[in-house]
Amino acid sequence: MKAAFAKIIPEDNPQQALRLRRYFMALTMYMLCAFLAYLSYLANIMEWRTILGFLIIIPAINITFYIVFRTGLNLRMTDPSLTSAQIYCAILVTMFGMYYANEARGFLLLVYVLILLFGIFRLNTRQFLFVSAFSLLTYGVNIVLLYNFRPEQISFTIEYLQLGVLAIVLLAFSVVAGHISALRRQLSVSKAELKKSVSAIREMAIRDDLTDCFNRRHLMELVEYEKNRSERTGTVFSLIMADIDHFKNVNDIYGHQIGDQVLRGFAATIRSALRSTDFCGRYGGEEFLIVLTLTNLSGAKVFAERLRYLVETSSFVDSENKIWITVSLGLAERQALEDPETTIQRADSALYKAKSKGRNRVEYE
Repeated sequence: MKAAFAKIIPEDNPQQALRLRRYFMALTMYMLCAFLAYLSYLANIMEWRTILGFLIIIPAINITFYIVFRTGLNLRMTDPSLTSAQIYCAILVTMFGMYYANEARGFLLLVYVLILLFGIFRLNTRQFLFVSAFSLLTYGVNIVLLYNFRPEQISFTIEYLQLGVLAIVLLAFSVVAGHISALRRQLSVSKAELKKSVSAIREMAIRDDLTDCFNRRHLMELVEYEKNRSERTGTVFSLIMADIDHFKNVNDIYGHQIGDQVLRGFAATIRSALRSTDFCGRYGGEEFLIVLTLTNLSGAKVFAERLRYLVETSSFVDSENKIWITVSLGLAERQALEDPETTIQRADSALYKAKSKGRNRVEYE
């Protein structure tokens, strides 16, 4: 059942799916109006030619629109929803029905309002006014045709009065509906801006301002998540504690602004070496914690040595100086049933070992 529904309304394209749902709403209205026309025919109010015409015109129009939507031809048009085109077609169908409606013509005036309701999804006030003018024009054409070919079927005084009332109703509806449509668009824009702002605030909450790596709080959340995933799937992951060697000397010699530049460059170097599944964060000061997912200690050693070499052979440049740094790295593979704090402590202990053995090296626990 779900597969069959997906063939009718494709769910892989949400915008097209929404347009098709609106199309089917309009199709339902067509069917209801056709059913009412049939009831009017049974009550000897509407002529059989109306029913015959509806059986030809309504399927032809709706099959055409469905093909246009399903083939994606609508995406080449200014309004992919084809709202105006569908409304103008519905008005012409109503014009045909009213020509044969006899004394039921006054009731069919409500159909114009029903048609314009669908414009609230897309149309602005100016477009509503054009549609209203087209509606009045079709009604006027009906009066002219009836005057020339079926004068015995109408009372022109009533028709002109109905035309005037329809003009007032459509004018008022256009203004109100246009205002509602504008509010919907503003709400949509506001929602998009709010979503963008929330996303930006979230990024600010989880990122370190200086290095653009994850901050310590969010980093620990990710490590906890990785621990849970490891226990659930039976996989392993490794942590690397990385610390810039003699970073205090950089600040003392070049100043804190250059030191910040070095930190940013160092963080960028780490990110450039990571896989898409790995992540890193600023653990504190010049210390960074790297999480290598689905990686055992042997794989972590290979990565750490590559990163050490990459940092050693890279220069961090300001306008006047080329600054060279090295990094010490401590590794730890997370053991079964080990909490993240313990794994981090072991990586930190390995880092201390690397520092004590002369720096610019990789050690592990």
